[in-house]
Amino acid sequence: MNTIEAVNSFLTRIKRSQRVVPKGDFVKVNFGSSLFVQEGWINVEGSLHSFFAKWPAIFPKVIYRFSRASDWYGTEDKYLRVLRTNTFIHHDLDYGLPFTDNSVDFLYASHILEHFYPDVAAHILKDAYRVLKKGGRIRICVPDLRHAVDVYLSGQTERALKWFFKSSRPGKFYHHKYMYDFELLKSKLEMAGFTSIERCTYQQGKVPDIEKLDNRPEETLYVEAVKGAEAPCVAIDAGSRSQMAHATEYSQHPS
Repeated sequence: MNTIEAVNSFLTRIKRSQRVVPKGDFVKVNFGSSLFVQEGWINVEGSLHSFFAKWPAIFPKVIYRFSRASDWYGTEDKYLRVLRTNTFIHHDLDYGLPFTDNSVDFLYASHILEHFYPDVAAHILKDAYRVLKKGGRIRICVPDLRHAVDVYLSGQTERALKWFFKSSRPGKFYHHKYMYDFELLKSKLEMAGFTSIERCTYQQGKVPDIEKLDNRPEETLYVEAVKGAEAPCVAIDAGSRSQMAHATEYSQHPS
């Protein structure tokens, strides 16, 4: 473990029990967001990028230069702009989601669940169920195991293997620890308590802003599920989208 990872591990551990109370008519949370974010969402992100998001510019600049962030996030100016203009909560998902019970309307997670061992992923989904309001909706996007197998069977061995094995770079988010097809992910969601579990397609579903959040359509499995009864706002009109864009405020309980 390098110095940056060691410092980050310490900081997330001492905050592992934090509970955030989000405010707003529509609370939208993107967990495991990295810096791939969208306006109006609260982003749960476990790296030092989010920890230093609102610190004086010298601190995130140092992290940018020593973490190879340019490989993922482009120029330093773009990196700083994303940190400054969006809402981040620094938190390690190994400890669940950092919100109070029944406080979130929508959850979105893209290409994050496969980076956890199955038992940890099951815990994360149970905690997702806990923080959602009744009728709240979750959208999970993961690499599609069936697609990877189809690619392998077509003779594209190296291309298929990239979904199972990553580079030797350190850090848990450089490595996949599990893979899902629809039935495997549905089973995990059912065990967490979710109902109305359905396979969706790219940028199609009942979670807001997916036309901006969804990515990698060829390789991705998109699944949505509901806590309890259907949400009253599943038909999202333009007025609702405008209201949702402002649901980023929160207050925080001490850990």
